[in-house]
Amino acid sequence: MRLSLRIAPDLIEAMLQAARDAWPEECCGLLVGRGSRVTRLVRAANVHETPRRFFTIDPAVQFAILRDLRAAGDKEDVIGHYHSHPNGPAEPSPRDLAEAHDKQAIWIVIDPSNGDLGAFRPRPGEAFDRLTIEST
Repeated sequence: MRLSLRIAPDLIEAMLQAARDAWPEECCGLLVGRGSRVTRLVRAANVHETPRRFFTIDPAVQFAILRDLRAAGDKEDVIGHYHSHPNGPAEPSPRDLAEAHDKQAIWIVIDPSNGDLGAFRPRPGEAFDRLTIEST
C-alpha cells in the first residue's frame, strides 16, 4: 500500500520559503489538517540551543495551536511537523529516527538548497515509511 500526503502547492512553497528564510539554521513548524491532508501550516521558532544542526519547535506555539484547535471543535488536528536540513538531504536524520515517538505523526523534511521535500511517517524500529506528496 502506497501512503500519500495531500497538500496544496502554496503550502509547499510556504515551507520552502520558511527553510530559505531560516538558512543556515533549521526551520520548523506544525502541520494542521485531517488524516493525510494538510490544510495549513503553523510556523514556529526553532528554540534548540544548536539550531544549525537540530530543531525544537517552540512549546508555546504548540500549546497555543492545541488550545485553538480544541476551542474550534473537532475540525482539524496537528497531524505532524516540518523542519529543514539546511545542507540536505530531505530525509530523516539518525536523530530524527531516534526522536520519532508518535507513530501517527507526519514528518516533512526540507532541503532548501535544491527545493526537495520528503514526507515520512515513523514506524517501529527507528525507521520511516516514505509518503508520496500529492499536490492538491
